[in-house]
Amino acid sequence: MFEIKGEKNYGGYWKAIAIGGKELATKEMPKVTTHVEDFDSYDRILLGFPVWFGTCPRLIQTFADEYNFAGKDVYVFCTSGSTGPEKSGQTVAKICKGAVVHSAIRIADQSDEEIKAWLESILLRD
Repeated sequence: MFEIKGEKNYGGYWKAIAIGGKELATKEMPKVTTHVEDFDSYDRILLGFPVWFGTCPRLIQTFADEYNFAGKDVYVFCTSGSTGPEKSGQTVAKICKGAVVHSAIRIADQSDEEIKAWLESILLRD
């Protein structure tokens, strides 16, 4: 498990929305301060984030720019109070160049059993 961290402190909900909105409007690419060791050794990436303004945060885009996703399977999961995962999944497909990006899911009202089944479907693939 790896946490993508940026230079900025996004704080709570309203602060994160303000900062994220500004980054989106100005096309700012925030700096990532954490880096994955041996990224090339992974073939399955589970990429999770909150949906901001209908898509993934710009920090996720900065993160994706640092790595070669060619040939990797990327599974997107996101959180959102109301927005579906479709646009976020499409954005991840664009920024994780060369990856096979599987249908994104929004973690909202799923039971623990449903989430476990989703994870097992990924982990048990050949």
